[in-house]
Order: sequence, then structure tokens, then C-alpha cells
Amino acid sequence: MFTKVSVLIPTRHRIERLRTLLASYERTAQGVEQSSELVFRADDDDVETLRFLEGRHVIAGPRLKGYESLPQFFNELAFAASGDTLMLGNDDMVFVTQGWAARILEAANRFPDGVFNVGVRTHNETHFPFSTVSRRVAEHLGFLYDPRIFWGDIFLRDVMGALGRNVMLDDVEIQHVWAGNDPDQTFLQGEGARRAPGNWMTHHAQAVEEAVERLRGLVSQ
Repeated sequence: MFTKVSVLIPTRHRIERLRTLLASYERTAQGVEQSSELVFRADDDDVETLRFLEGRHVIAGPRLKGYESLPQFFNELAFAASGDTLMLGNDDMVFVTQGWAARILEAANRFPDGVFNVGVRTHNETHFPFSTVSRRVAEHLGFLYDPRIFWGDIFLRDVMGALGRNVMLDDVEIQHVWAGNDPDQTFLQGEGARRAPGNWMTHHAQAVEEAVERLRGLVSQ
């Protein structure tokens, strides 16, 4: 039985976004404190963010290649988290629906073999569904986020779609500010904006096909 959602959040120099995120988490935290956690990854030279998040679950590490290293950051977070389900979050997410974690876990528990992807309303679900998968999937693949590709939530959505294990919770809303409102300047100005499209075109289909084949044996008939 799945009991806890770990929301994985890489962040850098966006205190106001984090302030909004944390306030929304606390507003929607009816029963959430036992069924969810927020896990942050900050650069070790980002003193302001580390100070702001003091007392919370934070991994501090080198900047590496910045936004280009996002897959590695998410993989670090996945294996440091304590939850048995893992959500690819963001520092510009806003929790809206009360009891969102319980709804995600209810959906996850329809699939005791652990092969599923649960998405929620973000106002741009096609691209940013805030994919939630089981720890078992990450352990079986050896990663949560294939390092060859860039949009891990879309990767997971496509893998689970091929396996017939996608669930979209239309009644659960977690806004993604980039998707619904303002452009994400970290992406627009960062190296990820230049690198990601090439990776997407070159490696995405192959990465999905390989993951599907590796996970197929886990699927209960």
C-alpha cells in the first residue's frame, strides 16, 4: 500500500516562489503532513535559499551545469526522499486542492504492482502534469529521470501511457506558474532552453521504448 508522496523540488534563487509554494502547501495540508513531504535540491553556493529552507529536507550540492543538470538533480532527490511515491515538482508550483496527497495515493493504490503515473491539473497538463510514479519504478530503472532527455514528467507520462497506466486526476489542482501564468525565466534565460529541444528530439522516443521494455515485467496481469 502506498502511503506517502515525496514532492521533489530543485530550486535556485527564487525565494518568493518558494514562499508562495510553502504557504500553499500549508493551506492544503489537511492530513498531508503524514502523507507527503517536500524535498528540495539547492546549489551549495546559493546561501540565501539554503538559509530560507533551513530546518526543511534539503540536499545541497554543486551547481554542475545548472538547468542542464536537472535530470541529475531530480535523481538525487528521488533517492534521498522517504516517500514510496515520487512527484516531479517545481519551485513555481502552487497547491490548490485540499487533501491532494490523499487523492494521489488513492489513485496509486489501484496499482499494487507500482506501475503507474498519476497526473493532476496544472492548466497545461499536456506538457507539465507533475508526474507521480512509485519508488519501485525508479529503483527498477535505476533513475527517475532518464539523463539523456530533458522533460522527465513527459517522459514518465509517455512510458506509462504505453503500458496503459496513466491516470489523470481532473479534480486535483496543483498550479504550475510557468504553465498557467508567467514565463519561467530560469528556463528562458538558462542553458536548458538551448539544450533541451535537441535532447527531446534525439533521445526521447528511444528512452521511452527502453523504459517500457524494462518495466513490462513488473506489470501485473
